[in-house]
Amino acid sequence: MEILFTVTKKAMDMRVVMKEGFKCYTLPVKGLLGKSISERMVFPLFLTVSMLLFCFILIQKRPRVIVGTGGYASFVPLFLGVVCGIPTLISEQDSYPGFTTRLLSKFVSEVHIANEKARLSVIAKRLYLTGNPIRDSILEGTRAEAMEYFNLDSEKKTVFILGGSHGARSINSVFVEVMKNYTFPSIQFIFQTGKSDYTWVKESLKDIKVKVRVLPFIERINLAYSAADIAFSRAGALAIAEITARGIPSVLIPFPYATGGHQEENARYLEKIGASVMLLDSELNSEKVTNLLFPLLSDNERLSNMSRAARLVCKTDAAHKIAMRVVSLARGGRDVP
Repeated sequence: MEILFTVTKKAMDMRVVMKEGFKCYTLPVKGLLGKSISERMVFPLFLTVSMLLFCFILIQKRPRVIVGTGGYASFVPLFLGVVCGIPTLISEQDSYPGFTTRLLSKFVSEVHIANEKARLSVIAKRLYLTGNPIRDSILEGTRAEAMEYFNLDSEKKTVFILGGSHGARSINSVFVEVMKNYTFPSIQFIFQTGKSDYTWVKESLKDIKVKVRVLPFIERINLAYSAADIAFSRAGALAIAEITARGIPSVLIPFPYATGGHQEENARYLEKIGASVMLLDSELNSEKVTNLLFPLLSDNERLSNMSRAARLVCKTDAAHKIAMRVVSLARGGRDVP
Protein backbone atom coordinates (compact mmCIF):
# COMPACT_ATOMS: atom_id res chain seq x y z
CA MET A 1 0.00 0.00 0.00
CA GLU A 2 1.29 3.45 -0.94
CA ILE A 3 0.20 6.54 1.04
CA LEU A 4 0.45 9.90 -0.72
CA PHE A 5 -0.22 13.40 0.60
CA THR A 6 -1.43 16.52 -1.17
CA VAL A 7 -0.77 19.72 0.76
CA THR A 8 -0.66 23.47 0.24
CA LYS A 9 2.64 25.16 -0.54
CA LYS A 10 3.20 26.09 3.11
CA ALA A 11 6.74 25.09 3.97
CA MET A 12 5.72 23.55 7.27
CA ASP A 13 3.09 21.29 5.68
CA MET A 14 5.67 19.89 3.26
CA ARG A 15 8.37 19.56 5.92
CA VAL A 16 6.17 17.59 8.31
CA VAL A 17 5.01 15.13 5.63
CA MET A 18 8.43 14.60 4.07
CA LYS A 19 10.11 14.23 7.48
CA GLU A 20 7.92 11.15 8.04
CA GLY A 21 9.07 9.66 4.73
CA PHE A 22 5.89 10.12 2.65
CA LYS A 23 5.67 11.39 -0.91
CA CYS A 24 4.09 14.81 -1.12
CA TYR A 25 2.27 16.72 -3.88
CA THR A 26 1.49 20.42 -3.58
CA LEU A 27 -1.60 22.24 -4.83
CA PRO A 28 -1.84 26.04 -5.18
CA VAL A 29 -5.39 26.07 -3.77
CA LYS A 30 -6.21 28.92 -1.36
CA GLY A 31 -9.02 29.55 1.10
CA LEU A 32 -12.01 31.73 0.28
CA LEU A 33 -13.71 32.62 3.56
CA GLY A 34 -12.39 35.69 5.34
CA LYS A 35 -10.20 36.74 2.41
CA SER A 36 -9.79 40.17 0.82
CA ILE A 37 -11.56 41.17 -2.41
CA SER A 38 -8.37 40.76 -4.45
CA GLU A 39 -7.78 37.28 -3.02
CA ARG A 40 -11.35 36.29 -3.80
CA MET A 41 -10.94 37.51 -7.39
CA VAL A 42 -8.02 35.15 -8.04
CA PHE A 43 -9.60 32.25 -6.16
CA PRO A 44 -11.22 30.72 -9.33
CA LEU A 45 -7.83 30.67 -11.07
CA PHE A 46 -6.09 28.84 -8.20
CA LEU A 47 -9.03 26.46 -7.89
CA THR A 48 -8.96 25.61 -11.61
CA VAL A 49 -5.20 25.01 -11.60
CA SER A 50 -5.52 22.81 -8.51
CA MET A 51 -8.29 20.80 -10.17
CA LEU A 52 -6.16 20.19 -13.25
CA LEU A 53 -3.09 19.23 -11.23
CA PHE A 54 -5.04 16.79 -9.10
CA CYS A 55 -6.61 15.23 -12.21
CA PHE A 56 -3.08 14.34 -13.34
CA ILE A 57 -2.41 12.80 -9.91
CA LEU A 58 -5.62 10.76 -10.19
CA ILE A 59 -4.69 9.47 -13.63
CA GLN A 60 -1.14 8.64 -12.58
CA LYS A 61 -1.75 7.13 -9.13
CA ARG A 62 -5.36 5.85 -9.31
CA PRO A 63 -6.02 6.06 -5.55
CA ARG A 64 -8.35 3.52 -3.95
CA VAL A 65 -9.44 5.96 -1.20
CA ILE A 66 -9.19 9.73 -0.68
CA VAL A 67 -9.08 11.09 2.87
CA GLY A 68 -9.59 14.77 3.71
CA THR A 69 -9.42 16.62 7.01
CA GLY A 70 -12.10 19.18 6.22
CA GLY A 71 -9.85 22.17 5.52
CA TYR A 72 -9.85 24.14 2.28
CA ALA A 73 -6.79 22.19 1.05
CA SER A 74 -8.83 18.98 1.03
CA PHE A 75 -11.70 20.34 -1.07
CA VAL A 76 -10.19 19.59 -4.49
CA PRO A 77 -9.15 15.96 -3.75
CA LEU A 78 -12.47 15.18 -2.05
CA PHE A 79 -14.60 16.86 -4.73
CA LEU A 80 -12.83 15.11 -7.60
CA GLY A 81 -12.94 11.84 -5.67
CA VAL A 82 -16.73 12.13 -5.38
CA VAL A 83 -17.08 13.05 -9.08
CA CYS A 84 -14.90 10.09 -10.12
CA GLY A 85 -16.66 7.61 -7.86
CA ILE A 86 -13.64 7.00 -5.63
CA PRO A 87 -14.42 6.19 -1.95
CA THR A 88 -13.91 9.34 0.11
CA LEU A 89 -13.63 9.93 3.85
CA ILE A 90 -13.60 13.17 5.85
CA SER A 91 -12.02 13.34 9.30
CA GLU A 92 -13.52 16.58 10.67
CA GLN A 93 -11.48 17.98 13.53
CA ASP A 94 -13.57 20.87 14.86
CA SER A 95 -16.76 21.14 16.88
CA TYR A 96 -18.11 23.46 14.16
CA PRO A 97 -17.22 21.79 10.84
CA GLY A 98 -15.38 23.73 8.18
CA PHE A 99 -16.90 24.82 4.88
CA THR A 100 -15.48 21.85 2.97
CA THR A 101 -17.09 19.38 5.35
CA ARG A 102 -20.44 21.16 5.38
CA LEU A 103 -20.47 21.32 1.58
CA LEU A 104 -19.32 17.77 0.80
CA SER A 105 -20.48 15.72 3.79
CA LYS A 106 -23.67 14.49 2.10
CA PHE A 107 -21.70 13.27 -0.95
CA VAL A 108 -18.62 11.55 0.52
CA SER A 109 -18.61 7.92 1.62
CA GLU A 110 -18.07 8.60 5.34
CA VAL A 111 -17.63 11.48 7.77
CA HIS A 112 -15.81 11.04 11.08
CA ILE A 113 -16.33 13.79 13.67
CA ALA A 114 -14.42 14.68 16.82
CA ASN A 115 -17.31 15.47 19.18
CA GLU A 116 -21.08 15.41 19.49
CA LYS A 117 -21.59 19.09 18.73
CA ALA A 118 -20.41 18.61 15.15
CA ARG A 119 -23.45 16.39 14.46
CA LEU A 120 -25.62 19.51 14.35
CA SER A 121 -23.85 20.81 11.24
CA VAL A 122 -23.27 17.63 9.23
CA ILE A 123 -25.55 15.63 6.95
CA ALA A 124 -23.84 12.42 5.87
CA LYS A 125 -24.55 8.96 4.49
CA ARG A 126 -22.41 7.47 7.25
CA LEU A 127 -21.47 9.55 10.29
CA TYR A 128 -19.13 8.28 12.98
CA LEU A 129 -18.18 9.88 16.30
CA THR A 130 -14.53 8.85 16.22
CA GLY A 131 -12.47 11.66 17.76
CA ASN A 132 -9.31 13.33 16.52
CA PRO A 133 -6.33 11.13 15.64
CA ILE A 134 -3.16 11.77 17.64
CA ARG A 135 0.33 10.28 17.55
CA ASP A 136 0.93 7.35 19.89
CA SER A 137 3.99 9.17 21.24
CA ILE A 138 1.78 11.90 22.72
CA LEU A 139 0.71 9.44 25.42
CA GLU A 140 4.28 8.53 26.35
CA GLY A 141 6.45 9.98 29.10
CA THR A 142 6.32 10.43 32.87
CA ARG A 143 6.52 13.53 35.01
CA ALA A 144 9.93 12.42 36.33
CA GLU A 145 11.28 12.10 32.76
CA ALA A 146 9.85 15.51 31.89
CA MET A 147 11.40 17.21 34.92
CA GLU A 148 14.80 15.82 33.98
CA TYR A 149 14.44 16.67 30.27
CA PHE A 150 13.49 20.31 30.92
CA ASN A 151 15.63 20.64 34.07
CA LEU A 152 12.66 21.66 36.18
CA ASP A 153 11.76 21.35 39.87
CA SER A 154 9.43 18.42 40.61
CA GLU A 155 8.12 20.22 43.71
CA LYS A 156 6.70 23.15 41.70
CA LYS A 157 3.52 23.39 39.63
CA THR A 158 4.27 23.62 35.90
CA VAL A 159 2.45 25.87 33.42
CA PHE A 160 2.79 24.99 29.72
CA ILE A 161 2.26 27.90 27.31
CA LEU A 162 1.75 27.08 23.64
CA GLY A 163 0.26 29.17 20.89
CA GLY A 164 0.58 26.51 18.23
CA SER A 165 3.66 25.45 16.26
CA HIS A 166 4.14 29.02 14.96
CA GLY A 167 3.50 30.66 18.32
CA ALA A 168 0.97 33.40 19.07
CA ARG A 169 2.12 37.00 19.50
CA SER A 170 -0.72 38.05 21.81
CA ILE A 171 -0.18 35.08 24.14
CA ASN A 172 3.60 35.50 24.10
CA SER A 173 3.35 39.21 24.87
CA VAL A 174 1.01 38.86 27.81
CA PHE A 175 3.04 36.07 29.42
CA VAL A 176 6.24 38.07 29.09
CA GLU A 177 4.46 40.87 30.96
CA VAL A 178 3.12 38.44 33.57
CA MET A 179 6.52 36.89 34.28
CA LYS A 180 8.27 40.25 34.49
CA ASN A 181 5.75 41.82 36.87
CA TYR A 182 4.63 39.00 39.18
CA THR A 183 6.49 36.61 41.46
CA PHE A 184 5.88 32.86 41.28
CA PRO A 185 7.78 31.11 44.09
CA SER A 186 5.97 27.80 43.57
CA ILE A 187 5.31 27.93 39.80
CA GLN A 188 7.54 27.24 36.79
CA PHE A 189 6.90 27.57 33.07
CA ILE A 190 7.53 25.78 29.78
CA PHE A 191 7.09 28.40 27.08
CA GLN A 192 6.85 27.45 23.38
CA THR A 193 7.10 30.78 21.58
CA GLY A 194 7.26 29.87 17.91
CA LYS A 195 10.32 30.64 15.80
CA SER A 196 9.53 34.28 14.98
CA ASP A 197 9.04 35.38 18.60
CA TYR A 198 11.72 33.27 20.27
CA THR A 199 14.58 35.81 20.27
CA TRP A 200 12.72 38.75 21.75
CA VAL A 201 10.89 36.59 24.31
CA LYS A 202 14.17 34.99 25.42
CA GLU A 203 15.83 38.40 25.68
CA SER A 204 12.88 39.90 27.56
CA LEU A 205 12.96 37.17 30.19
CA LYS A 206 16.71 36.81 30.68
CA ASP A 207 16.82 38.69 34.02
CA ILE A 208 13.66 37.42 35.66
CA LYS A 209 13.70 35.23 38.77
CA VAL A 210 10.89 32.95 37.57
CA LYS A 211 11.99 29.50 36.44
CA VAL A 212 11.06 29.25 32.76
CA ARG A 213 12.21 27.14 29.82
CA VAL A 214 11.79 29.22 26.64
CA LEU A 215 11.86 27.24 23.39
CA PRO A 216 10.90 28.12 19.80
CA PHE A 217 9.49 24.66 19.16
CA ILE A 218 9.31 21.52 21.31
CA GLU A 219 10.09 18.33 19.42
CA ARG A 220 9.28 16.08 22.38
CA ILE A 221 6.03 17.81 23.18
CA ASN A 222 4.78 14.68 24.94
CA LEU A 223 7.23 15.48 27.75
CA ALA A 224 5.91 19.04 28.00
CA TYR A 225 2.46 17.55 28.47
CA SER A 226 3.88 15.12 31.04
CA ALA A 227 5.22 18.06 33.03
CA ALA A 228 2.16 20.30 32.77
CA ASP A 229 -0.27 20.88 35.62
CA ILE A 230 -2.15 23.32 33.38
CA ALA A 231 -1.84 24.51 29.77
CA PHE A 232 -2.53 27.91 28.24
CA SER A 233 -3.16 27.23 24.56
CA ARG A 234 -4.84 28.22 21.35
CA ALA A 235 -7.97 26.17 20.68
CA GLY A 236 -7.00 24.36 17.50
CA ALA A 237 -8.55 20.92 17.21
CA LEU A 238 -5.32 18.93 17.31
CA ALA A 239 -3.90 20.88 20.26
CA ILE A 240 -7.13 20.16 22.10
CA ALA A 241 -6.94 16.47 21.14
CA GLU A 242 -3.46 16.20 22.61
CA ILE A 243 -4.27 18.20 25.75
CA THR A 244 -7.39 16.17 26.49
CA ALA A 245 -5.63 12.88 25.75
CA ARG A 246 -3.20 13.69 28.54
CA GLY A 247 -5.99 14.93 30.81
CA ILE A 248 -4.45 18.37 31.23
CA PRO A 249 -6.64 21.20 32.63
CA SER A 250 -6.45 24.13 30.25
CA VAL A 251 -7.16 27.77 29.62
CA LEU A 252 -8.02 28.04 25.92
CA ILE A 253 -7.45 31.30 24.06
CA PRO A 254 -9.08 30.94 20.61
CA PHE A 255 -7.34 32.47 17.61
CA PRO A 256 -9.77 35.33 16.81
CA TYR A 257 -9.33 35.12 13.03
CA ALA A 258 -9.87 31.37 12.67
CA THR A 259 -12.15 30.63 9.72
CA GLY A 260 -15.78 30.49 10.80
CA GLY A 261 -14.79 31.10 14.41
CA HIS A 262 -14.16 27.39 14.83
CA GLN A 263 -11.53 27.81 17.56
CA GLU A 264 -14.00 29.71 19.73
CA GLU A 265 -16.55 26.95 19.16
CA ASN A 266 -13.95 24.37 20.21
CA ALA A 267 -13.12 26.31 23.37
CA ARG A 268 -16.75 26.87 24.32
CA TYR A 269 -17.42 23.16 24.02
CA LEU A 270 -14.49 22.25 26.31
CA GLU A 271 -15.55 24.95 28.79
CA LYS A 272 -19.13 23.67 28.80
CA ILE A 273 -18.06 20.14 29.76
CA GLY A 274 -15.78 21.46 32.50
CA ALA A 275 -12.41 20.57 30.97
CA SER A 276 -11.25 24.12 30.22
CA VAL A 277 -11.72 27.80 30.85
CA MET A 278 -12.08 30.02 27.78
CA LEU A 279 -10.36 33.39 27.61
CA LEU A 280 -11.00 35.44 24.49
CA ASP A 281 -7.99 37.00 22.78
CA SER A 282 -9.66 40.42 23.03
CA GLU A 283 -9.82 40.01 26.83
CA LEU A 284 -6.23 38.84 27.16
CA ASN A 285 -4.17 40.87 29.64
CA SER A 286 -1.77 40.16 32.50
CA GLU A 287 -4.35 40.84 35.20
CA LYS A 288 -6.86 38.34 33.80
CA VAL A 289 -4.17 35.73 33.30
CA THR A 290 -2.92 35.99 36.88
CA ASN A 291 -6.48 36.08 38.22
CA LEU A 292 -7.04 32.75 36.49
CA LEU A 293 -3.64 31.20 37.09
CA PHE A 294 -3.33 31.49 40.86
CA PRO A 295 -6.84 30.29 41.82
CA LEU A 296 -6.69 27.37 39.40
CA LEU A 297 -3.30 26.10 40.50
CA SER A 298 -4.24 26.39 44.18
CA ASP A 299 -7.47 24.40 43.73
CA ASN A 300 -6.40 20.77 43.39
CA GLU A 301 -9.97 19.50 43.44
CA ARG A 302 -10.96 21.71 40.50
CA LEU A 303 -7.84 20.69 38.57
CA SER A 304 -8.68 17.05 39.20
CA ASN A 305 -12.25 17.55 37.94
CA MET A 306 -11.02 19.39 34.82
CA SER A 307 -8.53 16.61 34.14
CA ARG A 308 -11.24 13.97 34.46
CA ALA A 309 -13.56 15.88 32.10
CA ALA A 310 -10.75 16.26 29.56
CA ARG A 311 -10.00 12.53 29.53
CA LEU A 312 -13.67 11.68 29.08
CA VAL A 313 -13.96 13.73 25.88
CA CYS A 314 -10.82 12.32 24.26
CA LYS A 315 -10.83 9.16 22.16
CA THR A 316 -7.28 7.89 22.06
CA ASP A 317 -8.10 5.14 19.53
CA ALA A 318 -9.34 7.56 16.84
CA ALA A 319 -6.34 7.09 14.54
CA HIS A 320 -6.74 3.30 14.59
CA LYS A 321 -10.48 3.45 13.92
CA ILE A 322 -10.10 5.85 11.00
CA ALA A 323 -7.28 3.78 9.53
CA MET A 324 -9.44 0.65 9.68
CA ARG A 325 -12.29 2.44 7.89
CA VAL A 326 -9.88 3.66 5.18
CA VAL A 327 -8.67 0.10 4.61
CA SER A 328 -12.26 -1.14 4.55
CA LEU A 329 -13.23 1.44 1.91
CA ALA A 330 -10.19 0.46 -0.15
CA ARG A 331 -11.45 -3.13 -0.04
CA GLY A 332 -14.86 -2.19 -1.36
CA GLY A 333 -16.50 -1.71 2.02
CA ARG A 334 -15.56 -5.12 3.42
CA ASP A 335 -14.76 -5.07 7.12
CA VAL A 336 -11.15 -5.43 8.20
CA PRO A 337 -10.51 -8.56 10.31
